[in-house]
Parts: sequence; structure tokens; C-alpha cells
Amino acid sequence: MAVSSTTATPCISLRDPNGIQYSPLKLGFPLPHAVRFPVKQQQRNILIRRSSSDAPQETATDLDSQSSVEASKSPPSIISALNVEKALRGIAITEADHYGRLGLQRGCPYEEVTVAYKNKYEELMNQGLDEEDLTKKLDILKESYSILSSEVERRLYDWSLTRSEQPDKYVWPFEVDITQTPTQQPPPQEPEDVGPTRVVGYFFLGWIVLSFAISIALNR
Repeated sequence: MAVSSTTATPCISLRDPNGIQYSPLKLGFPLPHAVRFPVKQQQRNILIRRSSSDAPQETATDLDSQSSVEASKSPPSIISALNVEKALRGIAITEADHYGRLGLQRGCPYEEVTVAYKNKYEELMNQGLDEEDLTKKLDILKESYSILSSEVERRLYDWSLTRSEQPDKYVWPFEVDITQTPTQQPPPQEPEDVGPTRVVGYFFLGWIVLSFAISIALNR
């Protein structure tokens, strides 16, 4: 194909698959320098739009996977219907000694739990453990801290410990809750005034003696 000028009539040479050349075919309109194919362009636009729309979907999927991984790292909760049923029957809900892990005594305030967790955390970081062992021990430490620092989970854990130690004696959950237990000693009780009681007692005693005396006098 050759174009001599803008006024010349363009011609297209046709060849068959065998290489035989036919007479030029003359077109009745000027052929532009660039031929556009709207159908292909539309398809190309569609492909671009699809690829651009797929990008946020992949990004959202990645974010969901990252959030699920982060959520799985959080310590599991002991609040469940099965654990409550175990506590009611006097069965321990877990064999882990969460107080022993942090070096605490039962009934300690929540402030001591936070301090003990920080101390244990620093001890683990200074031991020079490899990443795998450090991660395992930190997960165990976080589990104990999450239970003992939560009012609801600690109440269930303490209740389970008390019920498993004394299965024959029922204990209510609020009885082991440190938030319900007074931390200060009760004020000393004032001495009871027994004066009015004595007066009433003497009155009845005199009335009884007088009744016997009257009954004896009437019987004579």
C-alpha cells in the first residue's frame, strides 16, 4: 500500500495465499494515515477497567488476611458455656497456673498483675532466646495476663479454682471476686448497751415471782 499525496486516490494491492498479485482495488474515499478500530479499543478499555477494578479487590483480600492473622495472635478467651458448666460441676476449666506464671498470689490487686507482667516480659527479652522460643513464651505470658487483668475472665478463673478445690461446697462467683471483697478491715464494733435488756429481764423475773406469790396466797 502506498499513498502519494492527499489528493491521490489510495489503492490497496491484494495478494492471495499463493503469492499471486491481483489488480489494485481503488477506494472511493481518502484513507487516513491511521486506522482505528473502535471495537478493539472498546475491548481494550474493558480490559483496563477490569484490571483496575481487580486491584482493590486484591488489596481488600490482603487486608482481610492480615487482620485475620493479627486477630489469631490475640490470646483465647476462657468465657464459654462449656467452661461455666465445668465450674458449676467443680471441674477445673484449665490446668494452667496463671498466677504461678506471673509469680502472683491469688487475691492480688489488678495493679500487681500489670507490674508482674512487665517484669516477666523484660526477663524474657533479656534471656537472648531465639525467635521461636521467645514467641511461644510470650504467648503463654500474654495468655495469663489477659485472664488475670480482665475482671470477667479472672472471676470465672478464680471461681473455677475454688470450685475444683471444694467440689462439695458450692461457692458463688461473686464470693471469689476481688472487686466484691472488702480490702480494708471493718471498723471496730461499739460495745453493746445491755442496760435496757437487764431492766426488761428483771421486770419479767419480778412479775413471775409476784405471780407465784399471789397464786400461793389464793390457794390457801
